[in-house]
This record gives sequence, C-alpha cells and structure tokens, in this order.
Amino acid sequence: MKRMGLAVVFMVMALSVLMAAGAREEAQVTREITYVDQNFSYTRAAAEAFKQHVERETDGALTVTILPWDALGGDRDVMDQLVLGEVEVYNATTGSLSGIIPAVQMTNLPFLFENRYVGWKLFEDEAYLAYVQDYWLRDSNGMVRLLGAAENSIRNLYTTRGPVKVPSDLAAYNIKMRVPPIPMYVDLFTELGSPAIVSIPAAERYTALQAGLMDGTEGGLASAWQAGLLEVCDYVTLTGHMFDHHYYVINNEFYESLSPEFQRIVDEAGKLAALVQSVGVELSEAESLQLMRDANKVIYEPTVAENAQWREIGVEVGTRLLSEIVPGDYMDQTFAAVDRVSATLNMADVVADKERVSEFID
Repeated sequence: MKRMGLAVVFMVMALSVLMAAGAREEAQVTREITYVDQNFSYTRAAAEAFKQHVERETDGALTVTILPWDALGGDRDVMDQLVLGEVEVYNATTGSLSGIIPAVQMTNLPFLFENRYVGWKLFEDEAYLAYVQDYWLRDSNGMVRLLGAAENSIRNLYTTRGPVKVPSDLAAYNIKMRVPPIPMYVDLFTELGSPAIVSIPAAERYTALQAGLMDGTEGGLASAWQAGLLEVCDYVTLTGHMFDHHYYVINNEFYESLSPEFQRIVDEAGKLAALVQSVGVELSEAESLQLMRDANKVIYEPTVAENAQWREIGVEVGTRLLSEIVPGDYMDQTFAAVDRVSATLNMADVVADKERVSEFID
C-alpha cells in the first residue's frame, strides 16, 4: 500500500512538472496586437500608454505594434480592416463607425453634456458601457467591441465678423457658414439662423475666409488654431455646441480568443488610453485658446441666458435628426447615463485621474 501511495505521489509530481513545462512553453508564445492610431500628439501618447500597459501586465505575451491610420488607407478603410480581423485595435472616429453602427452618432447630440468631464466619464458608467457593447456587437455582426471612449474635440464657432453672442447674430452679421457636409451640422446652423451654408472642402477654408466666400466655420480650438483659421477670423464664440468622441475598439473575435485575464488587461489598457487622450486634448485646447487670447482675438463666452438660446435650438434639431437613425431605447439609455454621470461627477476624481496619467502627457 505504501508503494502504491508513493507511486501516486510520484505520478502527481511528474504530471505537475509536465503541466508547468507546458505553461512555460505557452507563456513563451507571443501574440501581436496591431494597433492603428489617428496620429495626433495626444493619440500617440494614448497609444503608447496602451502598449506599455498590455506588454507589462502580460509579461510580453501580448505585444503591440502601433501604426498610423493613413498608412493603411482612409479612416473607413481601417474600420473595414478591423472588422475583417486584419488589425486588432483602432482609435476610431464617429465617422468611421457610423457606417457600421449608426447609433454611434448619438453622443454628437448638440449640448448633450454640461461639461467635457461628463463626456469623459460617460463610457465609464458600467451599465451604459455594457449596454453599448452589446448593442455594437449586434449591429456589427459580432465583430466590433468597444473598450473605451475619449474626447476628440469640443466644437466652437469662429467668424470674421462679430462677436456672435446669440443665434440671431448669425443673421444680423450675415454669417455664411461652412460646416461639414453632414445633415446634423447643416440643419443645426440653418436653424440657428445662418443665412447660407456653403460647401467648401476643409483644406480650402483659409482662402475661402480670406476671399469672403464664407464668414464663419466651427470645430475644435486646437484644430482651428493649427489650421491657421485665426489668422483670418477675429472672433471666437465658445458655444461648445457639440462634443466629439474617439472610440477605442477591438476586433471581437481576437478579444474572445484571449484568456479572461488577458481580456481584463486589454480592457484596462483601453480605458487608460482613453483617459490619456482626453487629458491630452484638454491641454491642447487650453493652449490653443491662450494662443488666441495672446493674438488679441475676441473670445466670447455666452452667458447662461444666451447659452440657453443656443441649447434650445441645438437640442431640438439634434433630437429630431437622431430619432431617425438611433433607436428609442438607445437614446433613452444614453440620456439616463448622462443624468447618472452628471449627478455623481466628482471633480476630485477627475483631478486624481489627470495625475494618474501625467507620466504619459508631454
């Protein structure tokens, strides 16, 4: 009996050794994540944060290769490649996702967020994130999984005449507006009172403003400054009329092939990257606004009463248009999540988040 007991012990020990050897061999097999980035300074910082977290926490079992999006074609081309599994992770725009998941446009509803931090925290609401993940998986035939979302920009108004304080000033100053050729933007500024919406490519905005073919445009502070638009526009109105996200998405077949532990690590990396980008965007926007002030541009921030005029029109136009493409339940879930996040937002937590990612920010 003793010999039989010893034999069992030796068999168990041998099996343990074999299992350990197999585990070591498996750990030595690395898998590559191709991560495609929008290639702005703040998205590159976010990409590096994602890479460092994944490679460190998996002890190199997952490696991340970062590529700029334009190396693989257009924005929508990269999304198609992610759906096909040719790339694993993409820092996607609303535009690239809207052809696959139209409801993604919901968070472009004008004046949806009372401040940028609600936009940052929306997809950290666990109930809402779970709802959106399930919805996006169904809408994409199980291929696109959301990891997190970051601020891309908050859009404001830039004009050659002004200052534009309330919507009626667009007509009073006869502001011909250039907006992206998207129904939401066209209808919004038509209803706000612009006497004409002009169709001019983004690359031609500077010369069109110089020539008087257009008198106003809109977009993020950093992008407007970097495009040189403030060399020809003297007036900035901080309408904050629309918040735009970038979405960190992963091919779901690849995600499902990972162990639960590696899935957790990738989830963490997506949230970390989103926060790094949001903080980077905020700093870039603040720097651009200060440069505009230093250049003696007229910066106007609407009062509470004036902002209510912009908001009333914007929400009505946006809700009407979005109700045609976003299911009612998706809209209701979004409004409910925004209310929850707004009610529980703690600025001390925001400050702590910023400090946590400061090592990744230049």
